[in-house]
Amino acid sequence: MIPFEVITMLGSSLLTGVLSLWSASQKDKAEQQKYLIQRAEVDRAAIQDARNHGGHFQSVTRRWMALLAVFFIICLPKLAVFIDPSIAVHLMYLEQVKEGWWIFGYTQEVTTFAGLTGIVITNADTHFLAAVSGFYFGSAAVRR
Repeated sequence: MIPFEVITMLGSSLLTGVLSLWSASQKDKAEQQKYLIQRAEVDRAAIQDARNHGGHFQSVTRRWMALLAVFFIICLPKLAVFIDPSIAVHLMYLEQVKEGWWIFGYTQEVTTFAGLTGIVITNADTHFLAAVSGFYFGSAAVRR
Protein backbone atom coordinates (compact mmCIF):
# COMPACT_ATOMS: atom_id res chain seq x y z
CA MET A 1 0.00 0.00 0.00
CA ILE A 2 1.18 3.54 -0.81
CA PRO A 3 1.84 5.59 2.32
CA PHE A 4 -0.60 8.43 3.02
CA GLU A 5 2.21 11.03 2.99
CA VAL A 6 3.16 10.08 -0.59
CA ILE A 7 -0.47 10.35 -1.71
CA THR A 8 -0.73 13.77 -0.05
CA MET A 9 2.53 14.92 -1.65
CA LEU A 10 1.46 13.72 -5.13
CA GLY A 11 -2.02 15.24 -4.72
CA SER A 12 -0.65 18.60 -3.59
CA SER A 13 1.92 18.59 -6.42
CA LEU A 14 -0.80 17.82 -8.95
CA LEU A 15 -3.13 20.47 -7.53
CA THR A 16 -0.32 23.04 -7.49
CA GLY A 17 0.50 22.25 -11.12
CA VAL A 18 -3.13 22.61 -12.20
CA LEU A 19 -3.53 25.88 -10.31
CA SER A 20 -0.27 27.22 -11.80
CA LEU A 21 -1.49 26.42 -15.32
CA TRP A 22 -4.83 28.01 -14.60
CA SER A 23 -3.13 31.12 -13.20
CA ALA A 24 -0.92 31.40 -16.28
CA SER A 25 -3.98 31.01 -18.51
CA GLN A 26 -5.79 33.81 -16.65
CA LYS A 27 -2.73 36.07 -16.91
CA ASP A 28 -2.56 35.40 -20.66
CA LYS A 29 -6.26 36.22 -21.05
CA ALA A 30 -5.83 39.45 -19.08
CA GLU A 31 -2.87 40.44 -21.26
CA GLN A 32 -4.85 39.59 -24.39
CA GLN A 33 -7.69 41.81 -23.21
CA LYS A 34 -5.20 44.62 -22.55
CA TYR A 35 -3.89 44.32 -26.11
CA LEU A 36 -7.43 44.23 -27.51
CA ILE A 37 -8.25 47.43 -25.64
CA GLN A 38 -5.10 49.09 -27.00
CA ARG A 39 -5.97 47.96 -30.52
CA ALA A 40 -9.53 49.25 -30.18
CA GLU A 41 -8.14 52.59 -29.03
CA VAL A 42 -5.91 52.78 -32.12
CA ASP A 43 -8.86 51.86 -34.37
CA ARG A 44 -11.07 54.42 -32.67
CA ALA A 45 -8.42 57.10 -33.13
CA ALA A 46 -8.09 56.23 -36.84
CA ILE A 47 -11.85 56.38 -37.33
CA GLN A 48 -12.06 59.69 -35.50
CA ASP A 49 -9.25 61.10 -37.67
CA ALA A 50 -11.09 59.98 -40.80
CA ARG A 51 -14.30 61.62 -39.56
CA ASN A 52 -12.49 64.85 -38.72
CA HIS A 53 -10.69 64.88 -42.07
CA GLY A 54 -13.84 64.29 -44.12
CA GLY A 55 -15.61 67.28 -45.42
CA HIS A 56 -17.83 68.65 -48.10
CA PHE A 57 -15.89 66.96 -50.91
CA GLN A 58 -16.63 63.46 -49.62
CA SER A 59 -20.35 64.08 -49.32
CA VAL A 60 -20.48 65.60 -52.81
CA THR A 61 -18.56 62.63 -54.23
CA ARG A 62 -20.94 60.21 -52.53
CA ARG A 63 -23.95 62.06 -53.93
CA TRP A 64 -22.53 62.06 -57.47
CA MET A 65 -21.72 58.35 -57.27
CA ALA A 66 -25.25 57.54 -56.14
CA LEU A 67 -26.92 59.76 -58.75
CA LEU A 68 -24.78 58.53 -61.66
CA ALA A 69 -25.25 54.89 -60.69
CA VAL A 70 -29.02 55.31 -60.44
CA PHE A 71 -29.14 57.14 -63.77
CA PHE A 72 -27.03 54.71 -65.80
CA ILE A 73 -28.23 51.45 -64.26
CA ILE A 74 -31.88 52.23 -63.58
CA CYS A 75 -33.05 55.25 -65.59
CA LEU A 76 -31.15 54.95 -68.89
CA PRO A 77 -32.54 51.50 -69.84
CA LYS A 78 -36.06 52.82 -69.12
CA LEU A 79 -35.52 56.04 -71.10
CA ALA A 80 -33.98 54.21 -74.08
CA VAL A 81 -37.43 52.81 -74.88
CA PHE A 82 -38.77 56.34 -75.42
CA ILE A 83 -35.80 57.28 -77.63
CA ASP A 84 -36.11 54.24 -79.89
CA PRO A 85 -38.91 51.70 -79.22
CA SER A 86 -37.08 48.96 -81.15
CA ILE A 87 -34.21 48.86 -78.63
CA ALA A 88 -34.22 45.63 -76.67
CA VAL A 89 -33.22 45.54 -73.03
CA HIS A 90 -31.14 42.42 -72.44
CA LEU A 91 -31.49 40.61 -69.15
CA MET A 92 -29.28 37.87 -67.78
CA TYR A 93 -30.69 35.27 -65.44
CA LEU A 94 -29.65 31.86 -64.16
CA GLU A 95 -31.70 28.79 -64.94
CA GLN A 96 -31.52 25.47 -63.13
CA VAL A 97 -31.25 22.68 -65.70
CA LYS A 98 -31.53 19.06 -64.57
CA GLU A 99 -29.61 16.59 -66.65
CA GLY A 100 -29.50 12.85 -66.33
CA TRP A 101 -32.03 10.44 -64.94
CA TRP A 102 -33.56 10.28 -61.44
CA ILE A 103 -30.89 9.99 -58.71
CA PHE A 104 -28.09 9.69 -61.27
CA GLY A 105 -28.79 13.14 -62.65
CA TYR A 106 -27.39 16.47 -61.58
CA THR A 107 -28.53 20.06 -61.61
CA GLN A 108 -26.54 22.66 -63.48
CA GLU A 109 -26.90 26.44 -63.54
CA VAL A 110 -27.07 27.86 -67.06
CA THR A 111 -26.78 31.56 -67.80
CA THR A 112 -29.55 32.73 -70.13
CA PHE A 113 -29.91 36.08 -71.84
CA ALA A 114 -33.27 37.39 -72.95
CA GLY A 115 -33.99 40.50 -74.95
CA LEU A 116 -37.17 42.30 -73.96
CA THR A 117 -38.73 45.39 -75.48
CA GLY A 118 -40.66 48.04 -73.61
CA ILE A 119 -40.15 49.23 -70.07
CA VAL A 120 -38.55 46.44 -68.06
CA ILE A 121 -38.48 46.58 -64.26
CA THR A 122 -36.77 43.69 -62.54
CA ASN A 123 -36.05 42.63 -58.98
CA ALA A 124 -32.47 43.71 -59.55
CA ASP A 125 -33.68 47.29 -60.06
CA THR A 126 -35.42 47.38 -56.70
CA HIS A 127 -32.49 45.70 -54.95
CA PHE A 128 -30.07 48.16 -56.49
CA LEU A 129 -32.16 51.15 -55.45
CA ALA A 130 -32.37 49.77 -51.92
CA ALA A 131 -28.58 49.32 -51.82
CA VAL A 132 -27.91 52.83 -53.12
CA SER A 133 -30.37 54.42 -50.72
CA GLY A 134 -28.83 52.45 -47.86
CA PHE A 135 -25.36 53.56 -48.93
CA TYR A 136 -26.42 57.18 -49.14
CA PHE A 137 -28.71 57.47 -46.12
CA GLY A 138 -26.77 55.04 -43.94
CA SER A 139 -23.68 57.20 -43.94
CA ALA A 140 -25.79 60.22 -43.04
CA ALA A 141 -27.47 58.36 -40.18
CA VAL A 142 -24.21 57.57 -38.37
CA ARG A 143 -22.87 61.08 -38.71
CA ARG A 144 -22.72 62.95 -35.41
